[in-house]
Amino acid sequence: MSGYKVGIIIVILLLLAGAGVFWLTQQTHSSLGYPTEATASRRFMRLIGLAHTPREFMPIHSGAGAGHLYIAAYRYVCKMAPSDQALNKIDEDDYPDKNPIILHLAKMLEDAATRSVSRRYILFSTTLRTPTVAEPITHRINAMTTAVSDLGEAYLLDKHYRRAHKVFQAVMSMGYRLWIHGLLINERSNGLGTMAGATTGLKQLYRKGKLKNKALRHEVSRFQRAVRETTHRWLAKMKVIHVIDPNPADMVNVIKHDADISWRLAAINELGFARWSTPSRGTRNAIIAYLAKLERSKNPFVRQAAKLSLGLTASDMNTM
Repeated sequence: MSGYKVGIIIVILLLLAGAGVFWLTQQTHSSLGYPTEATASRRFMRLIGLAHTPREFMPIHSGAGAGHLYIAAYRYVCKMAPSDQALNKIDEDDYPDKNPIILHLAKMLEDAATRSVSRRYILFSTTLRTPTVAEPITHRINAMTTAVSDLGEAYLLDKHYRRAHKVFQAVMSMGYRLWIHGLLINERSNGLGTMAGATTGLKQLYRKGKLKNKALRHEVSRFQRAVRETTHRWLAKMKVIHVIDPNPADMVNVIKHDADISWRLAAINELGFARWSTPSRGTRNAIIAYLAKLERSKNPFVRQAAKLSLGLTASDMNTM
């Protein structure tokens, strides 16, 4: 065979190989589908910020160590209320100022509020949780912030204004830190709600009584508007990503392009759901292949999230 013919054969083989790679690529892409308009804009992928900070409504920091104190408070709640029933008693107590658990918890959060945060993620950052165990943790965090907020309201009704102020400052501090330093969507969502609740109490304090302050009341109103705007954008994004039947291509789009690690991790979790909700074997295999690729990411949180998402089983889905 002449060199010319050998060359032609090599070129044909290379073209066939290239076509095969292209076909596989297209198959994988089409198996995952195509992103919808919901995730198509650059604005969707930008960080959702808070226009103002609540520093005027937080205690002065006198040293580091807030993260350890918040974790200690969380563990205290786990110890004192190990069951959902016990947790609900704390969460729904009509007399929080008479409940020793809530009083001690408030003291722990007040101590944490006087300390600064020295690391990026103040709560539960050692390992990520699978979606099947995320909700009990979120439930405890909600109970913590709700119970202490109710204590502030009780102090306010009894005209213990300075006690109420200290409590609402502690609640505001925890909410802001959950928002700024939290890693997962549920924690950060709780942070927004907690800040909104704290502003209601603070606004009442600054409206009348010994702590009446027109300037601070104005600042609280300004901050309230900022929290509402951020919450509106946050919930709008959640409606796209946290859905019963997630679009795999939308989730991949978020994982690749979103500026916020919290949403990228949420989208990785959603791919784990999509793997079991899709009727298409091709889509399921494409999701598995993509998650396996993410397991080799340089980001440790992405690696953990991908591993947990791959580990989701059909029985896990049935328990959620």
